[in-house]
Amino acid sequence: MTDLVAAALRFVRSPDYRDLSLRQLALLGIVAGSDGPHHVRDLAREMGVAKPVVTRAVQKLKTLGLLTHARSGPDRRDCLVSATDNGRALRAAFARESA
Repeated sequence: MTDLVAAALRFVRSPDYRDLSLRQLALLGIVAGSDGPHHVRDLAREMGVAKPVVTRAVQKLKTLGLLTHARSGPDRRDCLVSATDNGRALRAAFARESA
């Protein structure tokens, strides 16, 4: 396995760097790394955190143009999250840096 610290340093020195927390980066990795859209409740379960934690991370990533979210059906509490093209590109750039 590649040294995570070295990969992180290469990433923050790259032109693709964005000021993201580890949780936000992990969320982006999950959403952009698999077919979506993803339910917030499922993302929270996968990450081992509460739904509001995921919702805050989604809001930050949405502000940066990396994720989108939309309400699902009549229950306005149910949100679906997807990666944007920029989000998938950033995940790919991080993958290249860690390789």
